Amino acid sequence: MNDLRRNAQPPRKKKSQGFASGMIIGAVSAFMAVILLILSVAAVCIAKGYIHIGVNGDVYIQSDAVTDSDGIGSEVEGKLNAIDSVLESFYFGDVDDETAKDNIYKAYLSSYGDKYTMYYTADEYKALKESTNGKFYGIGAVCQLSGEGGVLLVDVYDNGAGYQAGLRSGDRVVNVDGRDITGMELSSAVALIKGDKGTSVTLEVIRGTERLTFSAVRDAVEAKTVSYTLLDNNIGYLSISQFEEVTTKQFKAAVEDLQSQGMKGLVIDIRNNPGGLLDTVVGMLKYMLPDGLIVYTEDKQGNRKEYKGQDNDEFNLPLAVIVNGNSASASEIFAGAIQDYGKGTIIGTQTYGKGIVQTVKPLTDGSAIKFTIAKYFTPKGQDIHGKGVTPDMVVEYDTDADVDTQLDEAIKNVEAQIN
Repeated sequence: MNDLRRNAQPPRKKKSQGFASGMIIGAVSAFMAVILLILSVAAVCIAKGYIHIGVNGDVYIQSDAVTDSDGIGSEVEGKLNAIDSVLESFYFGDVDDETAKDNIYKAYLSSYGDKYTMYYTADEYKALKESTNGKFYGIGAVCQLSGEGGVLLVDVYDNGAGYQAGLRSGDRVVNVDGRDITGMELSSAVALIKGDKGTSVTLEVIRGTERLTFSAVRDAVEAKTVSYTLLDNNIGYLSISQFEEVTTKQFKAAVEDLQSQGMKGLVIDIRNNPGGLLDTVVGMLKYMLPDGLIVYTEDKQGNRKEYKGQDNDEFNLPLAVIVNGNSASASEIFAGAIQDYGKGTIIGTQTYGKGIVQTVKPLTDGSAIKFTIAKYFTPKGQDIHGKGVTPDMVVEYDTDADVDTQLDEAIKNVEAQIN
């Protein structure tokens, strides 16, 4: 260990005086250095217009880009420019300018205090459009992270490129185009699997004890948002995961298929459905309800916009709709309209309570902003924001039961309506 006391000599009077003198000189030098630093920063800021000295000697911080126009933008721009000038010269670390700008935009939208108002980067907006229109290019599979590493193919669409290449539900993907994905986040792994239409992707999968390799040509994939089956006693069961652009078509096709199989009553499950597109849920309700008001919105000026069913369609079989605390937004529009018209029994627990509508506006650089524009109301004027839809029959989900207690109650309710 280095010992700083090594070679130390007893102090002598002459040395002591020199040391004191050195301390004074050092202090003066340090003080001058600070003064020079301050002057250099001030010079930069004055030159760029961030600091302005008034005729009376008062000092103002401003931007050379600030104009006489009103609004928060000019003030913020001036302060950001002043901060950026200092940090650019003296901040120790490296900063990615694009990331910094994106974070500024995100923070600004977040400052509105509305968790549904937000900024999307160009990549995030592209992903959002894919998720809402329900179409993208890939292998046609539902994926989730595997506890053993990699990505588990939970469902492989039988009309998708992956199924045609030989992939099956239960396969665990561990490698994509030569890249090991066993330690990746789900979004990163899925991004590698997806790609442009007509391009090829090679996947290594674990199936049982075998390690297999498949090559698939990416093609258009339509997300499956509706699943259904015919239960005992000819009761249809239909689950909706989200309300996307493709959902209306899938919903109508499912109902018609169940009817062709002799369905006598229907259970619609929208538990854990976070919502989706207003136009989609309106289109589905036009198919279910008599002609008339489905939902209406009001903006902050009180302007009202009504959505009505006018296509002479109406579902006339016994119906139950299952909801829970994660049924939100468009799910609540669906349940609220069914309830107001008395077309079915709402079963489960209080819904989430998101009764506001957002719109997304793209910007010229490919990014976008989403913001709240209105509140919506059910046909009878129920304001469910912050409250939710109250079920006609409150039934808790019993995790200890051998059966799905909410589904079981819904089936019994439909059977009773049939009889």
